[in-house]
Amino acid sequence: MGLNQADQEMVKDITRMGVRAGVLLRGVMLQKVDEDTLRWGLRELAPGDLMSRYMPVLVNRPEYVQLLNILHLIFSLEGQLDFQIQEYGFDSLKDDLQEINFSLQQVGEQFDLQELAEAI
Repeated sequence: MGLNQADQEMVKDITRMGVRAGVLLRGVMLQKVDEDTLRWGLRELAPGDLMSRYMPVLVNRPEYVQLLNILHLIFSLEGQLDFQIQEYGFDSLKDDLQEINFSLQQVGEQFDLQELAEAI
């Protein structure tokens, strides 16, 4: 899919954030990342900044549904982490990891990630 410069940047930014969030969540599953580190890592990913920047583009472009899904998942995870852990425990993060990984796989199939590999 041919992307203009702005769309390439958006795909890179969201993909990078998705991969980094996936690494954090895998670390939790392997008991290598604790709750404080996860909270810090999610905050460092700044999903709110990306949400503000890209949401207006994503909601009007159905071909970017997987990018929107990644962005929304991570934004929600950061905002509701305490509640999710308190209510459902750390094991509930496995579902988020699976959904992020699935969306990343779909993005990888949709876009030429060879060009975008630098984003990761």
